[in-house]
Amino acid sequence: MSHHHRPDRRLRLVAVLLVSVAASFASSTLTLSLMLALALISSVILLSVRPNNSFRLIRRMLVVNMFVVLIWLTVALDWRSMTFTPSGITLATQLSLRINLITLASLLLLTGMTALDLARAASGLGLPRALGSLLTMSIRQIALLGETQQKIQLAIRARAYRPRIHWHTIRVSAQQVAWLIIHALLRAQRTELGLKARGLDTFPVLLRPAQPWRLLPRSEWYFLAGTALAVITAIAAAEILKRS
Repeated sequence: MSHHHRPDRRLRLVAVLLVSVAASFASSTLTLSLMLALALISSVILLSVRPNNSFRLIRRMLVVNMFVVLIWLTVALDWRSMTFTPSGITLATQLSLRINLITLASLLLLTGMTALDLARAASGLGLPRALGSLLTMSIRQIALLGETQQKIQLAIRARAYRPRIHWHTIRVSAQQVAWLIIHALLRAQRTELGLKARGLDTFPVLLRPAQPWRLLPRSEWYFLAGTALAVITAIAAAEILKRS
């Protein structure tokens, strides 16, 4: 994919923050609905260009909306009378729109970015070096936990273990969590000692200086301006519709 289709990661992160802030401060259901409609139209256009990402996008949105269902059950539903209250429906609707809007914007604008790219983008936007290093270490440790968990689960399956609903399953699950933490810590310590023994420091490489702002192509700035214009258009259209 060309550089034209993948704008600078800092601008993409700024665009996501812009949409998230606008969605958080929007108090009108109509405004949130228009913003979500624009996001859906953008997603249809992008998926028509890159249809390979459609299944992953739909799957992640379904997972997010499973959480939205829980919001409706806890916010909109009055468990004493088993009825939906008007105030709860309004609040649940706004929360649902916000969650779907922010999730869809993040999936569309941050597509192709790894967690390390996100840490570099945050550092390029002025995040202090110490926090950038902490974020990078956290990302690396999370990836390490995932790899260790896969190895432990593979070892458990090799021993023909089948989980059931009894105390033995609970005991084995607790042991699995303990093994995961211990093995991940030991592996992280060995990796850190190995890097220090070789005189290596990965943070300057991971958080290397980003490209100067003045060298970014105009097309990437147009991308950010288009995102801001879409948000402003949705807010203005909602205000016009409410007054009319």
